[in-house]
Amino acid sequence: MSTISNNTSGVASPTTSRYPTWIARALLVVWTIGIWGSRVRNILEDDDLAGSELAASLAVALFLVVAAVGVGLSLKRNLSWHGQALGILVLAGVARFTIRGIAILASSEWDVGFKVVHTVLWLVTVILSIAAAREFSKVRS
Repeated sequence: MSTISNNTSGVASPTTSRYPTWIARALLVVWTIGIWGSRVRNILEDDDLAGSELAASLAVALFLVVAAVGVGLSLKRNLSWHGQALGILVLAGVARFTIRGIAILASSEWDVGFKVVHTVLWLVTVILSIAAAREFSKVRS
């Protein structure tokens, strides 16, 4: 199998790779929109959230959804700012899950099931973020 050439489009030709060079980035986009889109729905349905807590929760979730949409559009259209958008999405997603994940694990407020689900969400986000960043780095070189 030959290596990926100097192809900045992110789409490998059939002779350069066994899989498309954009797959990890696309998976991160879909994952992020799914996770944080459902979080937006949960926030809007939560009668206990109000005021600044509601605004802050919604702002974080919407920021991540918008960042993922930006990465998806920049990937599809091969825009020059794709690397910056991907970097923002990776850093914001990993940072948010790390901060919140540690708080969830350290708290006695949540049951084991909640902690397990959020730990899995956290790990998948980190794994997809690393894969997407590595994939972008390989495509760029």
